[in-house]
Amino acid sequence: MSKAALRLKTEFSNLINEPVCNSTVILENEDNLYSWVVIMQGPEGTPYEGGIFKLHFKFPDNYPFKAPDVKFLTTTYHPNILLETGAICQDVFASGWGPTQKVVDVLEKIFSMLKDPATSSPLESEICNEYLNNRNQFNNKAREYTMKYAI
Repeated sequence: MSKAALRLKTEFSNLINEPVCNSTVILENEDNLYSWVVIMQGPEGTPYEGGIFKLHFKFPDNYPFKAPDVKFLTTTYHPNILLETGAICQDVFASGWGPTQKVVDVLEKIFSMLKDPATSSPLESEICNEYLNNRNQFNNKAREYTMKYAI
């Protein structure tokens, strides 16, 4: 087994035994440690509360030296998540990536991003402007998307 596979196996096992950020991890295919599905509950006190969000983690062969590719499979109304593809702003976790970081760190950053968007690096500038200038409208739309796609 490669070093990357050993590391992924350990991290996966740790997250199964001690879940973080209201998340559950699942192997997309039992024979492939490099592709995970994460089910994350929306943070309390946010428009995402009550939602169940599905994310896909695809790990490179040289993990942990390169960050995983992570995207939302659930359509999510958020400044740092592309509505069309679910791609997450790389500034959220990949820009400062190093081999000491783990999946748990990525989950914590995503959970934190859902609570407090990174407005300095939005992928959806209109949603970001709405978040900054009309929070009630943003919250209503984000709740609407949560109810439609994440429940």
